[in-house]
Amino acid sequence: MKKWISTLIVLLLFFLLQIPINAKEKNNWETLDVMTNYAWQLSKQKKFDEAKQLLLFLENEFKENNVENRLSINELRVISASYEKALDAVENDGMSYEDRIDKVTQFRLVVDAILSEHQPLWSTMEEPIMTTFAELKTEMEKEDWAAFQHEWNRFLSLYSVIYPSLTVDVDSKNIDKIETHISAVNDKMFFEISKKTRQKHMMEIEKDLKNIFDRVKNDEADPSLLWVMFSTGSVIFIALAYTGWKKYKGEKTDKRKEN
Repeated sequence: MKKWISTLIVLLLFFLLQIPINAKEKNNWETLDVMTNYAWQLSKQKKFDEAKQLLLFLENEFKENNVENRLSINELRVISASYEKALDAVENDGMSYEDRIDKVTQFRLVVDAILSEHQPLWSTMEEPIMTTFAELKTEMEKEDWAAFQHEWNRFLSLYSVIYPSLTVDVDSKNIDKIETHISAVNDKMFFEISKKTRQKHMMEIEKDLKNIFDRVKNDEADPSLLWVMFSTGSVIFIALAYTGWKKYKGEKTDKRKEN
């Protein structure tokens, strides 16, 4: 059954790539972006076998569409690394569900970051990241270091999800500033420095993160990508509806034979 579903997905995607939105090369990339989103959605539903088939299909389409020729060396390096991690995650049953989703999410956000000129998906992580950071500062003020470490680990986990996207979408100088302060907090000497110095590091991280998120906050969504998503989603809906109808007809025929 799983093999049949995987085959159906691949066949559907083959036809999806033929959607004549327009003749520009950009639309091939946009369609790949939409398919990456479906792989992400499948993973969140714990349909890792289907997500794997989709990721393997995507790799082939990346090559056939010569996507690498339209990427900078840095973009190609980041997207290749995040793809390998995502593929490993959907294949690795021993990895926790949260870690598997984080890896696939990283890949999803990177593909979107390269394509999007407006409101990249990684910017939607602002609320959970900044909320966690606020909790982090509270625990530091109370000097509850066990709770602080717990929140710090959570912050690092969230930050790691968007980090690959930042490296292709944000000036490296801005990222380096955040990384410098993160390294300072990670150092075992952090708990031995003065309270004022600890606060300074935390305030700098918060300020730099806010500056990064504010940069994209007022951008508008790209209407062409919305159209691709609508068109692709419509075809998938129709295909799945047809498949369901065929299954219903088959079951009805079987019942007639039994009677």
